[in-house]
Amino acid sequence: MMGLEATAGNPIRKKRKNKNEVKAYSLLGFPLAWWTLFFVLAFFSALIFSFTNVSLKSLATGSEIKFTLDNYKNLFDVNWKNYDQNFWDSLGVTMTWTFAMAIGNNIMGLLCAFLISQLKHGRRFFLALLFWPSLVSGVVGSDVTQLVFGSGNNSLANKLVMAFGGEPIQWLTDEKTALLSIMIMPFFFGFCTKMLIYYSSIIAIPNMYKEAALLETKSKFKIFFTVTFPLMKNALILNLLLSIIDGFKILGPMQLVTKGGYGTQSTMLYIYKTAFEDGKFGRACAYATILFAIILIFTFIQRKISGQEVDDIE
Repeated sequence: MMGLEATAGNPIRKKRKNKNEVKAYSLLGFPLAWWTLFFVLAFFSALIFSFTNVSLKSLATGSEIKFTLDNYKNLFDVNWKNYDQNFWDSLGVTMTWTFAMAIGNNIMGLLCAFLISQLKHGRRFFLALLFWPSLVSGVVGSDVTQLVFGSGNNSLANKLVMAFGGEPIQWLTDEKTALLSIMIMPFFFGFCTKMLIYYSSIIAIPNMYKEAALLETKSKFKIFFTVTFPLMKNALILNLLLSIIDGFKILGPMQLVTKGGYGTQSTMLYIYKTAFEDGKFGRACAYATILFAIILIFTFIQRKISGQEVDDIE
């Protein structure tokens, strides 16, 4: 019997291996098809449309769709009659938002992760408690922002200002304060996912490093910045990349709170308006392509500066 298994061992193992591979590819088939349909095909379709004059009007009337470079001239040729400065203004708003959120969310996430890791009891409770804001939808968050920073005297922010003898402020209808007002809530409560990634990285570091550092100093903060933090490089890179990508895709707060007015129009909101309000699909696809390229550039720069690939979270 053993001789028979030994004789037929290799073919049987090979057959089983092939069956396992077929099962694996079968299970991967649906997500790969979904990804191909809604990302790959969508991306290349948008890229092709960006070189055309396709619009809602042309689709409704069946007008001829022509290839043109006008959509990109609108962005890069200052002397072009239809030069679009609004896109670059919206990009400035998006970059301001991205920078602020990347700094605020990562600092808050890192601080909370470090403090929770120092607890002997109740770690899971505080992780769950601080992760709770991420479960709140963007619509609810926007409603809370309007409640706190509404322009009326009954808004919470104006009540606080008047309590100290100040005059009511038009928080959401003044270009000086509108963007800042819609940034405050996400700035302080958008750290949840970052916190979990940092916490996972901290607890994954072998204790022998910390024990060796204790021979030199008893300061937990000094140990953190000299031993723990350098070993969290991959988690830091990952969170910064996620912050950059999320920041450039921001749409909800501007659309729901200020409708993009008063200097709060993000690039994604401007692309949405160009496509579905102005009906200029080709131009919107060109803007989306440029935004995609900018995100790639920032991503490559970040990974180049880091000096290593983000393969896992240490």
